[in-house]
Amino acid sequence: MSTGKVNLISPGSTHEFDFVVVGGGTAGNVVAGRLAENPEVSVLVIEAGRGDPENIAEITTPARAFETRNGPNDWKYKTTLIDRPDYTRVEKPNTRGKVLGGSSCLNYYTWVRGSKATFDDWEEFGGKGWNWHALKDYFDKPATYHDDENNYPHVRDIGMGGPLHVEHADLVPELRPFRDALLKAWTSKGLTINDNIYDGTQNGLTHCVNTIYKGVRSSSWSFLVGKTNIHVLSSSHCKRLLIDGDRVTGVEVHGPNGEDTTIQARKEVIVAGGVYETPKLLMLSGIGPEEELSKFGIKAISNSPHVGQNLLDHPIMPHTFRLKDGLGLDDHLLRAGPQKEGAVTAYNRNHSGPLGSGLLELVGFPRIDERLCRIKEYVKAKQENGGIDPFGPGGQPHFQIDFVPMFSDAFQWHFPVPPEGSWLTVIVDLLRPISKPGFVKLRSKDPLDDPCINTNYFNNHLDVIALREGVRAVDEILMTGEGFKDIIGEDYPWPMPRNSDEAMEKAIIERSQTGFHPCGTCRLSQNIDQGVVDGTLKVHGFKNLRVVDASVFPVIPDCRIQNAVYMVGEKGADLIKADHKDLY
Repeated sequence: MSTGKVNLISPGSTHEFDFVVVGGGTAGNVVAGRLAENPEVSVLVIEAGRGDPENIAEITTPARAFETRNGPNDWKYKTTLIDRPDYTRVEKPNTRGKVLGGSSCLNYYTWVRGSKATFDDWEEFGGKGWNWHALKDYFDKPATYHDDENNYPHVRDIGMGGPLHVEHADLVPELRPFRDALLKAWTSKGLTINDNIYDGTQNGLTHCVNTIYKGVRSSSWSFLVGKTNIHVLSSSHCKRLLIDGDRVTGVEVHGPNGEDTTIQARKEVIVAGGVYETPKLLMLSGIGPEEELSKFGIKAISNSPHVGQNLLDHPIMPHTFRLKDGLGLDDHLLRAGPQKEGAVTAYNRNHSGPLGSGLLELVGFPRIDERLCRIKEYVKAKQENGGIDPFGPGGQPHFQIDFVPMFSDAFQWHFPVPPEGSWLTVIVDLLRPISKPGFVKLRSKDPLDDPCINTNYFNNHLDVIALREGVRAVDEILMTGEGFKDIIGEDYPWPMPRNSDEAMEKAIIERSQTGFHPCGTCRLSQNIDQGVVDGTLKVHGFKNLRVVDASVFPVIPDCRIQNAVYMVGEKGADLIKADHKDLY
């Protein structure tokens, strides 16, 4: 059936397509949409979740994004976050989007790409087609950028007419005092305001561009709209790839009613299940570390040792301050009362007001070299790294700082929502951790079982020290900066022990969380001894099997990864088209 938006089909209605895309997430939908630009080409998208995100208010309404965590459209992965000799923490849920659009339907919107130096590091793995110069147009291609009020004439157009509509955050009137105070505090410390962060140099406090337009979320499912040659099989799981020598002929699918179906691919199979599901599917199909596969009686068709390895993510430290004089959005969004009634009325009228906000109007990208250089452990690590800063070797920012003007339980689910008052959630993301990467492994042979996930945060204690100093640096701005010091109150739920290194480090180890930016588990590589896919995103040893999602990232971007995932989708689509000149 069709929703009028995308073409949803039932299992068994068609058994053969030109291209089969496993995973209707951020990158998978980009690939499908671009391949379907030839109307004679048939494309199937297999999605484990629902196929109608436009009908889910928690997804389409920007300020309700936090409600999606642990909901019906969340994979809710169980994850070992930290596993050190002195401390281990296993948590559930680790949120990823289980719906058409994937995590582009559940994320927190920020449209930022990162630093030139970081993407130039990709060339070591992917070759000359994978550096800043070669990739920069692919960052712009997915989007259409809007500045309807001409508030940012100094920012270059960061879109190329793509189906994803983005704009700078709508400046909610209720947040003006908060916003003005933060800008004043930041500049009072000699730090810069910088909205030109899209040229490869990323620093300062910036007005946030979001995947929101006119109060509604923009998601990758927009790449599928109106293309009748794209067929979406929703609520269905891919059990395994069908392999014949060095070719993949199709997939075996477990449908929504428990039925199994075999689907053939005439041209290619593109795996885009995301950083956790993609390596799981490859391993279930016999592509992965032979030793791991043998534990489950799976014959290794290809002994590919890096499948599931190199899991990268940003560890974060969230913490909360009281805001004086009702300057946050807690009463407008979290509690029943006249302010919330007003927010609902405004959104129902024209998608305006607090509910139409992505909540992140301002984001900071600081470096803290002076602080780090006073720490002997950092000085030693820098010397051992040839005198190069291990946390920002090419001048990249050390942290991304999010200022959420309300209590955000999506990052602090162990603490109760404050019953009164206005609050500020500050999130400090460590952008280039130096701990050994984590991994994804099979839990069983059952394709419906979640994989084993270990992010391996803080394997190197210097990451903890860096976060400790990052928290202190941003808190100094807020607590002593002009303007903001007058509106900030106490910590919640208890005081942050800023005057003790040991106590701060303990707090970070116990309270840190995922930044929800996982990547790297099928990384780009020159050969199978370095990674999983080559520079054309083909899995080593196979002629028509590609991976196109965040799992191919060899180095984590120094910011939220959404724009980079879309970039990989666009680049992947062009690589596929280049191999099928008879069609494109």
